[in-house]
Amino acid sequence: MNQSDPPQIPEDWYSQSFGALYPVIYAHRTVEAAGPEAEFAAQCLDLRGGQRVLDIGCGNGRHILHLLRKTPRVAGLDYSPDLLAMARSLVGGGAWLIRGDMRRLPLLPAFNAVTNFFTSFGYFKTTAEDLAVLHEMARVLLPKGRFFIDHVNPAYVKNTLVPQSDREYKGYAIRERRWIDQARRRVNKIIEASLGGEAAGTWFESVRLYGEAELRELINQAGLQVRSVYGDYDGARMSDRRPRMIVVGEKR
Repeated sequence: MNQSDPPQIPEDWYSQSFGALYPVIYAHRTVEAAGPEAEFAAQCLDLRGGQRVLDIGCGNGRHILHLLRKTPRVAGLDYSPDLLAMARSLVGGGAWLIRGDMRRLPLLPAFNAVTNFFTSFGYFKTTAEDLAVLHEMARVLLPKGRFFIDHVNPAYVKNTLVPQSDREYKGYAIRERRWIDQARRRVNKIIEASLGGEAAGTWFESVRLYGEAELRELINQAGLQVRSVYGDYDGARMSDRRPRMIVVGEKR
């Protein structure tokens, strides 16, 4: 891909990219894989039975299913009607599922903890919008409520980015093209799928690459306080060799 003339990513790419073919395009994001991730989050948050948890960007509910084993009072919010339908099918009536925009949560301050798994942050065009998400997290938390944000590690992304990959899943041929927009400090992806030689769809991703210091500052501005930062779900410390930037803290 020519970096000097990259494709245009729609500003509202997230409103179109998580649809009915999610189980095909994101087949690696399984319920089984979510188990140890939810367990690690529950440990970081000191999650106990009876506490209220909100999973922001809950997707198809794969983390909620495991969080419900810690407490029966779990809510999930997502913007995608298709993913919420999948979540309802997965968790049944066990969780309260809401469609909404994470920049304007349709909720009152009632939660002991909020979670934000697997790079469901940094979607929006401006830093002000991402800061609005953090403000909303803080607003819906009770005093001393805890948060768990799992974002990408920008150094790891830059060191390991694969410009193009091809794979097949359930008859679908899937091509992914990736590049970093240095000017906007975003990692972008175009996903194209075909079935039987016929185009099945094109999807986009674009995520802001926040460094640790910058993300800490935004979190502080939102009225939250960072307690720990991890580089992966095994509890490892952050380093250029670790894929994640998992930030855990509490409401001031």
